[in-house]
Amino acid sequence: MCSTPKPKQKIKGKTSSNVVSILSHMNAEQREQFAERANKASERREVQKQKAILEQTQIDQNKAHTSLKKNTMAGKPWHYWLISASFSEVFQTILHKNKKPLR
Repeated sequence: MCSTPKPKQKIKGKTSSNVVSILSHMNAEQREQFAERANKASERREVQKQKAILEQTQIDQNKAHTSLKKNTMAGKPWHYWLISASFSEVFQTILHKNKKPLR
């Protein structure tokens, strides 16, 4: 059977037999500190969520851009590539086509 996860921080409050709010056992200063920590945690989660959304949109845009580039290059004849390619690309292509794999 799985055990329940233990909290990382111990709650500094009175324990009672009946179930009541954690905040009801804290004084005003402790409640204020608790609220500040909770707000900071909430802000961190929001920032992480926004970063994740931004990264995902960038990934989606890059995928769309690369597929568009592939589609435009696919419709062009081979000599178009020869004109726009650098010398190193041309030589690498020629050398790699002439190489025979070793057996």
